[in-house]
Amino acid sequence: VFDAVPSKSELLERLRISAFPPASSCRICHGEVKVYSETDVIDVSTIFEIEGRFYRNMESLAHVGTFTFRNPPVFVQADEPRATAALAEIESLLDHLLYHNNTAPFISYRLIQRFGTSNPSPGYVHRVARAFTTGVHDGTVYSEQYGDLGAAVAAILLDPEVLGAGAVAEGGALREPLVKLVHLLRAMEYEDTSGNGLIFRADMQDVFGQWPFESPSVFNFYLPDYQPASFQDGVVAPEFQILTTPFALGFLNGMMAIIDNGLSSCNEGFGLWAKDGCASLGSLTWGETGSMNDTLEELDLLMTGGRLTSKAMLQDAYEADGLKEALRTIVLTPEFHTTGETSSNGTRPAQTIAESPEATSYKATVLLFMGGGADTFNMLVPYECGLYDEYVSVRADIALQPHQLLEIETVGQSCEKFAVHAQLPALKDLYDSGEAAFIANVGSLVEPITKDQFSEGGAEKCVGLFSHSDQQQGFQTLQCQVPGASPKGFGGRLADALADQGLKTTSFSVSGQKTWSEGLHTRQQVVHKSKGSVRLEQYQALQTAIGNITSQRHHNIYCEEYAKQLADSIRDSEELGGFLDKSGLETNYKTDTGLAKQLYQVARLIATRADRKAERDFFFVEIGGFDAHSNAIENLYDKFREINGALEGFVNELKAQHVFNETVLFAGSDFGRTLTSNGQGTDHGWAGNYFAVGGSLNGGRVFNQFPASLEEGNEQDAGRGRLIPKYPWESMVVPIAEWLGVDQAQHAQVFPNLANFNMSNHIIPTQDFFAV
Repeated sequence: VFDAVPSKSELLERLRISAFPPASSCRICHGEVKVYSETDVIDVSTIFEIEGRFYRNMESLAHVGTFTFRNPPVFVQADEPRATAALAEIESLLDHLLYHNNTAPFISYRLIQRFGTSNPSPGYVHRVARAFTTGVHDGTVYSEQYGDLGAAVAAILLDPEVLGAGAVAEGGALREPLVKLVHLLRAMEYEDTSGNGLIFRADMQDVFGQWPFESPSVFNFYLPDYQPASFQDGVVAPEFQILTTPFALGFLNGMMAIIDNGLSSCNEGFGLWAKDGCASLGSLTWGETGSMNDTLEELDLLMTGGRLTSKAMLQDAYEADGLKEALRTIVLTPEFHTTGETSSNGTRPAQTIAESPEATSYKATVLLFMGGGADTFNMLVPYECGLYDEYVSVRADIALQPHQLLEIETVGQSCEKFAVHAQLPALKDLYDSGEAAFIANVGSLVEPITKDQFSEGGAEKCVGLFSHSDQQQGFQTLQCQVPGASPKGFGGRLADALADQGLKTTSFSVSGQKTWSEGLHTRQQVVHKSKGSVRLEQYQALQTAIGNITSQRHHNIYCEEYAKQLADSIRDSEELGGFLDKSGLETNYKTDTGLAKQLYQVARLIATRADRKAERDFFFVEIGGFDAHSNAIENLYDKFREINGALEGFVNELKAQHVFNETVLFAGSDFGRTLTSNGQGTDHGWAGNYFAVGGSLNGGRVFNQFPASLEEGNEQDAGRGRLIPKYPWESMVVPIAEWLGVDQAQHAQVFPNLANFNMSNHIIPTQDFFAV
């Protein structure tokens, strides 16, 4: 590799093959790189030493087309595997990942988002990455070792970009709710009076969306690239993903309760439930420090770092009802909830909401998202035909036997009989009555793609195939070639298109902020799965302060977005809560599972359709946990049983409301699973089979051609049993869109990739999918 003595950085960049310590002395012993060689020539036999580690002057490269990369080290001999060799191979992989060129900037960027600003500049990331790799920052020596987190954190906290963020509108971040809770307790000198320390209620994650060790998925409480709908492309604000109406107001209710009553369960407080709900476990003890001005100055310093833009508002609150009122007011301000510059940008015009005309018609669609990648080839199974034999062969230990299946019939497929998972009897009954249908062989596609095109190129692919986060976004936007949520969700775009026709449309999510629900003009309303509409307990008393706070505009994008979302959340919760208070259901609805609770809230919202003057409603519900790399049979058993019970209660209620014919529920997922087993479960796949339910469906059919073969190596097999979809998601959602009223002239607006497909071959005709 080298014919002269390399520098330390050059050596570490190129050489990866280690050597035993040479028996001879070093020929070149000065400098950071020592050289061991039999002659004066540096060649393939030369050994280099750096920091006590020895490297051969050679590299092993793999060449694939125009790409070249280092061959991964192999220690394990196939004919004689040894545990020590396996450990050495793992150690080598970990070293490779740790020292990869992307590791330092990646870790630095993520740490900056947590401790600095949501949108750091490349220069900021570079400075932190340099501290991470060298162990030195700004002349201060830490460990001088690679991977120094102390140096990296010092670089984050002391960087001019975060210290001088006042000049940058994108500088700063929305603070996490748990951080704000701890801030209040520390700054206002909380003292325990129970003798038991801080003990909170058990459902804090469900109150404001964050609690230690309760992340809802491996992707944390929020995504690092989450972007509020009003932000420009490329500008992110991760923490806003959990600033939903229920979580934002649930958090404020708990904070107000601590200020008023200490840590208790009184007035939606965060304390443990007690017979006397207002029995306090501890209270805030910080008190006045002198004159009113002195007290308010210190309060501003303690709670916002002296960044409050309107001291007059704080003074008015203090004069009205003392220190507690001032503290309640400051906890509402954007300055408390964010970091960064906080200068004022004038006042916000008052928002006027026009009276809605009477509704002319009503239709609703519900997306049931199966998060994690559902194994839908064990939901819909070919039966009593050659394909079933192939299914049993390829799925091996995860294949379902006849006693685990419920038989159904269809037409137009190579198999006349299919079967449904035995834990889905309600879905099977709906199918038999023509009120449910299956849609086979679908998944995320930019355009049709063959097996050869997948392996050799020639067709555009989705970004991040087989990745949960990428494919969840790709499904929800139906533009899987575009990373992130910038195209908005196709549910939101559907609502946009129907609103353009003059219909009153509303998009709800009962599972937090979801890309699917957000349109270019349609703003999603998030509903709590258990409580429905969460309201601010002290809204009447705080109404004036809220009006003053939310009417203020800010240069800082996080302050501005928080103020707008606070106003929207309070308005939505009050309006929707009023509707829900008056509504009632027609059945004895059971809510014994997470999905049943979500669909219960959907049923309640549908019941308010007349009062809301609704014409088109969109609902997002979700059941997670489908990523079964192990225990696949047991996992699917539990998940499908939950879906079955939730569907049964929901359909019965809609029929009792006489609105089942006006409602369509359809299922989706990140992707399907591999047909082949990994020995304990399945891995990330691509194509899958899904279902739709509704009173207007032309059900009792399996739409689209089921794969012609399930054997390994078939024409749709991308490898490892991952089937390439023959049909795009648009195959099933275009007819739903047209049933809702979307014109063909609006197809390009709602389905940007639709022009890449043949409408006759790839899209189910609306008149076939619906009977009415």
